[in-house]
Amino acid sequence: MNENYSSLLGYLQKKKIKRILLISFEDAEIVKKLKENFSGELKVLNKTDFVGTGLKEIIQKTRSSKYDLVVVSNINSQVNRSKTSIKILTILSKSFKSFVYFDEKNLLKTNKIKLLLDLCPKLLIGILFSIYILIKTYLYFYLIYPFAGENEQKRKNQNRLILYLRTDLAGKIIAGGSITHIRGFIDGAKKLDFETIYVADYPLINHPISIVVKPNPLLDFFDEIQMMDYHFRLIKKLRKCLKGIQIGIIYQRHSIFNASGVILSKILQVPSILEVNNSEVWAKKNWSRLIFENLATRIEKFAFEKADIISVVSEVTKDQIIEIGANEKKIVVNPNGVDPAKFSPDINGNEIRIKYKLDEFFVVGFIGTFSRWHGVETLFDAAVIVLSKNDKIRFLLIGDGNLKSNLELKTEQLNLKDKIIFTGIVPHDKAPEYLAACDILVSPHLGFETGERFFGSPTKLFEYMAMGKPIIASELEQIGKIIKNEFNGLKFKPGNSQELSELILRLYEDRELCKRLGQQAREDVIKNFTWEKNARRVLERIYNF
Repeated sequence: MNENYSSLLGYLQKKKIKRILLISFEDAEIVKKLKENFSGELKVLNKTDFVGTGLKEIIQKTRSSKYDLVVVSNINSQVNRSKTSIKILTILSKSFKSFVYFDEKNLLKTNKIKLLLDLCPKLLIGILFSIYILIKTYLYFYLIYPFAGENEQKRKNQNRLILYLRTDLAGKIIAGGSITHIRGFIDGAKKLDFETIYVADYPLINHPISIVVKPNPLLDFFDEIQMMDYHFRLIKKLRKCLKGIQIGIIYQRHSIFNASGVILSKILQVPSILEVNNSEVWAKKNWSRLIFENLATRIEKFAFEKADIISVVSEVTKDQIIEIGANEKKIVVNPNGVDPAKFSPDINGNEIRIKYKLDEFFVVGFIGTFSRWHGVETLFDAAVIVLSKNDKIRFLLIGDGNLKSNLELKTEQLNLKDKIIFTGIVPHDKAPEYLAACDILVSPHLGFETGERFFGSPTKLFEYMAMGKPIIASELEQIGKIIKNEFNGLKFKPGNSQELSELILRLYEDRELCKRLGQQAREDVIKNFTWEKNARRVLERIYNF
């Protein structure tokens, strides 16, 4: 057990606590621990309760009742969450006594008065600085944008040094689609004899050349302003750090309120590549919240206009950004990929099978984020159907996310704890062993609730294919085009758990079909979807290979 869990439980025993507001975010374990060890009233708010919710509604949720104690856990956080914002939220709650905050390293016990005394000076300075940054950003982009014109001729050279910018303030992330994509591109470029300087707010683990640019902590209570400020901080620091270094190209992973890649491209007179996974303005509006929408839209259009090359993960993303104003001639459709040496049928998954007592069973696997559009609920419902018909099958669900705690609870209620296994998040370099422990792999993605076309290019699909495992995947945009039914996988209608369950049972009965589908999937991914090919598709627009 995490030491902070034990400390919290000990704290509750000493205090006369009857009512707790628990803001658990992604931490399912703290919910479980408190339900097991706290007999009083417990109100739980997790990440799902805050996503896409306005500030007024968030405050209303925390003030819906009176509590003796507010507990906030940031363990297993998948975002770079602001501690200042969390503290402000707890001050606004109806908590009488105190506040406990903890993550993997820290445990804070305090009360409202101490929080106010601690926060007030910082907030005052932060608000004044925010006004300055907001004015500066408006002037910067509204003065530059009308005169942006056509791109200037850049100095193209054959120097193979990439300046890679990650500007979304993601913090420390050890797994997930974004980190897989970043590592994949860098590794693919290296096979083409490129070196990369990685720039972000946190170093890339095991990458030797990184420049860390931290965001301004005074602005962490308002992420939009902090993002604007980061645009300027990044440019300022890199102009100093890169003196005397001959950069070949600048490659930026697109993020909101940030066009530092194209600005640095102009300053250094080298070409720029902008990697776009989707419109960040659209994503913020539909999946989170966006206050300065007009400014964000202007900066995004500016980045699209001034980038020399725009790399998009799918045809749907291409169509999306063309509607916004991107020049079609600049766009390279560049699906994600995989390293077939790291994800290979030769990897042994026996240790994982032994660890989870799967030796004698046919294992259905899934790896990814436990969120709606990843389709994990569809797979769970299919698993319940399958297990009612066949006791020789087990399900290994790898990853974490806001749906995980609810699914774990359902598993216990249905008495399926030993049959549907949740591993939690695993480091990306361990993922091949977990996939190797499975007999078939499922990619059950759903379309978006907004009705927008699915624009993703899931890295897990290519990893599945490289493992040489039979795949069952949703008939959905790029996924449905890569997986050809009965040839290199099986397909089902997105969200149809009954159809998915039938396909799982079919593969259990037909091992020859499993073998044929898996072999063909690996052949196809090696031919078309390696990270080396991903890097080549975009870099060949600038370099001579």
